[in-house]
Amino acid sequence: LGTLDFSLLYDQENNALHCTINKAKGLKPMDHNGLADPYVKLHLLPGASKANKLRTKTLRNTLNPTWNETLTYYGITDEDMIRKTLRISVCDEDKFRHNEFIGETRIPLKKLKPNQTKNFNICLEKQLPIDKTEDKSLEERGRILISLKYSSQKQGLLVGIIRCAHLAAMDANGYSDPYVKTYLKPDEDKKSKHKTAVKKKTLNPEFNEEFCYEIKHSDLAKKTLEVTVWDYDIGKSNDFIGGVVLGINAKGERLKHWFDCLKNKDKKIERWHTLTNELPGAVLSD
Repeated sequence: LGTLDFSLLYDQENNALHCTINKAKGLKPMDHNGLADPYVKLHLLPGASKANKLRTKTLRNTLNPTWNETLTYYGITDEDMIRKTLRISVCDEDKFRHNEFIGETRIPLKKLKPNQTKNFNICLEKQLPIDKTEDKSLEERGRILISLKYSSQKQGLLVGIIRCAHLAAMDANGYSDPYVKTYLKPDEDKKSKHKTAVKKKTLNPEFNEEFCYEIKHSDLAKKTLEVTVWDYDIGKSNDFIGGVVLGINAKGERLKHWFDCLKNKDKKIERWHTLTNELPGAVLSD
């Protein structure tokens, strides 16, 4: 099926995974002329959404393509690096029929060391089955970058909604019109709701908005922060894209972020979090 030469680099500080697709050699002929029109497609597993697929340009009539193209995933956490696998497929673009699969390879991201480029030159394999039994409730819907800071001056929690990356598409045009809502719960009189502005037609919105919750530092441990991302629709109800809950009952990165904020007063702490389509006890109406 041929070989593929590429390199991977996890930039830990910026939560980015850079995938440089160099070249392929000896690809399987796919077209009548004995050649192919190859491109490379990336997909992070587990994760089914279109939003986490990236692809190179297509090169015409060659079995030995050189792309020298870097594709980047943003919002990749240390947790992702432990549990995710990068699937790299080489395909043949067809104008009139479905694009055809040539070969693929899979790299568990835990093989990479942070901030060190790793080079690969690998024989492509035939298509491997994708595990369809993944728990649907934890299907990923994109990423959100949140900052937390307890301000002793303002006597409150500052929640920054900075940006989202590769959100799930909710509209027919393949995009969404996203905005973000935050609640600090328990919240008896529903006073804690904050909303960002709506960003039109994008799966990678930048918000850069900050909300302040006045609360005693000692009360914060009993609270949870619920952050939900929505797709704004005119004239009908807005679609829920995904959410994340931070707090003392959360797990993994979500707990660590909350804990770091409680522990370090007056220090702004930014973290990427994975949005899922299920929230414990969330009000999923807007």
